[in-house]
Amino acid sequence: MAGRAVRGSRDAFGSVLGVLTFLGGVALMLLVFQLAFGMFNTPPREALGLKPGEAIDLNQVGPTLFNVVLRILLLIVMGLVGSLVANRGISLFTASRGQHGKVVEVEPAQE
Repeated sequence: MAGRAVRGSRDAFGSVLGVLTFLGGVALMLLVFQLAFGMFNTPPREALGLKPGEAIDLNQVGPTLFNVVLRILLLIVMGLVGSLVANRGISLFTASRGQHGKVVEVEPAQE
């Protein structure tokens, strides 16, 4: 058996689209990191709307805490979406570069 490497046709538009999609996913992840950095650097007293010297109003803290937890969950979802978009860009780029692997040529049996 003889094998030979196969090179498929390269698609320039697909390569550019794959790179742009990858960069878009990376940009989404950078945005998520920036939002998370800003959110986690906010002091808890400020994030929950507490004022120094005043009693804690549980009616106010409950919905604010819910909003903080919701923002954290949305950051997780945004991070996952950004990574999926970046992964799709990598897939588009590699698919546009042609086939990968070997094709095996089988010679007919001689009698």
